[in-house]
Amino acid sequence: MTNKTTHNTDSSARILGAVPRTLALLMMLLVASYPLISEADTGQTRRPLDLPSGGGSHDEDSDDTLPDTIQFFGQSYDGDAFFWVLDVSGSMAWDGRIDTLKSEFIGAVRSLSSYSDFGAIAFSNNMIHFDMKCSAAKHTRKVAASDWIIKLQPQGGTCLAVAVIEGLQTLRQSRHADRRLIVVGDGAPQCGGIADPEIAHWNILAANWDRIPIDTVFTGGEEAGLDFFRGLSNSNNGTLVISQ
Repeated sequence: MTNKTTHNTDSSARILGAVPRTLALLMMLLVASYPLISEADTGQTRRPLDLPSGGGSHDEDSDDTLPDTIQFFGQSYDGDAFFWVLDVSGSMAWDGRIDTLKSEFIGAVRSLSSYSDFGAIAFSNNMIHFDMKCSAAKHTRKVAASDWIIKLQPQGGTCLAVAVIEGLQTLRQSRHADRRLIVVGDGAPQCGGIADPEIAHWNILAANWDRIPIDTVFTGGEEAGLDFFRGLSNSNNGTLVISQ
């Protein structure tokens, strides 16, 4: 009787001793599988380590607000609002100047993104507005601007100063701060028989009270005209391009 009792007790002890080991093994299996279960059950996906929170959307938004870079008469211009003041006086008919001007203007306008603003005015004896706006470079406006300049014919004098001042006022309509005014011409101001480049220069400088960059493109051959265009760009934080 005594031996039977002892045998039963030893068996029970072995069974009880195996229980903790079995529980420990089950716990280890549960812990090892926990990350897989958690990720699958919650439906979460891991974010790439080299991306900031929110993925790549921040970078895309930044790209949308970068200034445009356009090419015009071989020069690069950065900005998000452009206004052109274009000479269509009689002398622009010489040496294919007006044809080059039209081609350069159309190419630059077409390259603008819809984020940028633009506008234009032509001058001879009078001012010829595109649409009297400086607003978004939508496809319809770019097409209209191309049609507008194609129809212009060179004639008359060079009433440059009033056109530049009008251009500055229109350019200020833009919602953007990075603005540029680009003047193209082949000679010094001469309007109504009056030729005083110095007065024209100071009138423009006074009108440009907010120091908008004025870039100039000189397409003529006279020294007086080149001096005026150089002085206009130098005194208004702009660049000079000489196109021959």
